[in-house]
Amino acid sequence: MKYFLNKYFVLFFILSINMYAQKTDSIFAYKTQFCLNNFNVDEFLKVFESRNYTKENIISFASNMALHGNEKYGNELAKKCISKNDSITAGNWHAYSVQNTKNGNYTEAIYGLENSLAIAANEMEGYYGWVLLYYYRDYNRALLHLNHYDSLTPKVVDAPVGENIHFLKGLCYYQLNEFEKSITEFKINENFEINSFSKKNANAYIYFYMARNYDKLNNLKLAETFYKKAIKQAQFPVEANYYLGMFYKYKIKKSKKASSCLDTSFKNVIKGYKQQDIYVELFDEVYYLQIKEEIENKILIK
Repeated sequence: MKYFLNKYFVLFFILSINMYAQKTDSIFAYKTQFCLNNFNVDEFLKVFESRNYTKENIISFASNMALHGNEKYGNELAKKCISKNDSITAGNWHAYSVQNTKNGNYTEAIYGLENSLAIAANEMEGYYGWVLLYYYRDYNRALLHLNHYDSLTPKVVDAPVGENIHFLKGLCYYQLNEFEKSITEFKINENFEINSFSKKNANAYIYFYMARNYDKLNNLKLAETFYKKAIKQAQFPVEANYYLGMFYKYKIKKSKKASSCLDTSFKNVIKGYKQQDIYVELFDEVYYLQIKEEIENKILIK
């Protein structure tokens, strides 16, 4: 009796939805969690298809199932939908991979990405490099894909997921401790932004990561110069102030300047003005407790 109710409640719920209500597939996907013990992919697909749902609609629904904690059934539904269609695009596989990446289901996410890449490398390789950098922390593979993607359009400055490709490559080299190569990429990015958007609108984090590179190279003069550039360029330079404070405290041994920078960083982080992402930790990200502990650390600097 329970099987009958679960099964037909779901089917009735689907049938009650018109084409306009396809826009509410996130709510629908959430509600199906109450009756998934006897989820049948084939029956779902038949009903979806009878209601003229496109493969994009179905894959979107499957992604929303995964979003609401039903990734087993969501992935099963998406794969079955894809296997039944001959006109699958790189974007369809990309959509499959995205929620799996966010859920930390990396095996399935990479499976989707590899399939999307096989269909249209010129469309997907930039995103692949971007996601390998931020989500997978696989810097060598990220560089492999970003460099190849960049070579496909030699006269165009690409921007995977809205970020300058030289900025992304600079981050890769920075994480690989290849600081000179990283600086070269950030300089290319800086020149492009100044020429395209003007100096005052250039991305402040170009200067911040250049400062971090020079700091790692122990080039004290240029590290200080670029930390200050980042502070001047950014409206709320939490990270640049924090790391400049640490630079003054432990490398230059200037306690007053260190305290001033750390205090400024702390005031801004309290207000929520910091670089952050809801899914991943960003590079050299700074946190409230981290700054607070450093300010309270009154060890004398000799």
